[in-house]
Amino acid sequence: MTWLLVIAGLVLVGVGVAAAIGQASSGAQPWGNELSDNFTFVKALPFVLGFGVAVGLLMARTYGAKVRSDGAVRRWSPGTVFGHWVLTLGFVLALPTGMWQYLGGILDVNLPIPLYLFYRVHYIGASIVLFAVAAFVSYLSMTGDRSLLVPRGEWGRHLLGLAYELPPSLRGRYAKLLRIDLRQPRPPAGKFTFYEKVVEFPSWSIVLALITITGLIKAGRYVVPVPGFVLWLASTLHVAAMVIIVIKLLDHLRYTFPRWSLMGAITTTWMKERAPAVGHGAGERGSSAAGIAGGGDT
Repeated sequence: MTWLLVIAGLVLVGVGVAAAIGQASSGAQPWGNELSDNFTFVKALPFVLGFGVAVGLLMARTYGAKVRSDGAVRRWSPGTVFGHWVLTLGFVLALPTGMWQYLGGILDVNLPIPLYLFYRVHYIGASIVLFAVAAFVSYLSMTGDRSLLVPRGEWGRHLLGLAYELPPSLRGRYAKLLRIDLRQPRPPAGKFTFYEKVVEFPSWSIVLALITITGLIKAGRYVVPVPGFVLWLASTLHVAAMVIIVIKLLDHLRYTFPRWSLMGAITTTWMKERAPAVGHGAGERGSSAAGIAGGGDT
């Protein structure tokens, strides 16, 4: 049944996008390339979001804890890995083109490439990002997975654990600011690192929600009236969200590359042992694969 929904969603997306492109390029309206792309994008959005929800239902079928014969555990479900790389593709297309739309105007620099092509690629990337966001929301709703959230009453332990995962140059100032006693032993992290649960997942959730909402407001102005102040605020926050995402991506690479097993897990779904915090010995590692297997994959 889920496969039928996905296939039906894919067909509807194809029909909807084709109809939007056909209407925009019919010549019935005196639109240029940029305005035609704007209308095509906003009219295709309901189909893209609906298809994302359907794919999220399919992704949810891959959820569940598994352990291999060699002791490796599934850290991420295949659905999560798929969504992660789809989202990455969307960022690769949308971020550079979106940033150039603003930087080109600020710097008063023109490239030999028509501006509408930047918008076109940006809209394609934005559609992929929105598809991935809709799929993840659907996936999390169906699975009920909360393993990347800090449990109620566990913030003290997680903030202490985060202190031990920070670079030594930041640890003391962080502990002083939040009044954390570093004389306490380092708590075991479990399935995910403290940095992932306290910093990465919450901040990614906020910035993705911000760029999604502001992007929908900006796109919606072509079909419904949007007050000038609301549009200005949405545009400003949209640019701010793009800048934050670039910073987040750099920080994400900084954190994951030294912990290569995390990179392997988001590619293969499997992990033999959770990577230790960089700069700490084996005695300060988090839990092993057995500890990771304590909960379902994400």
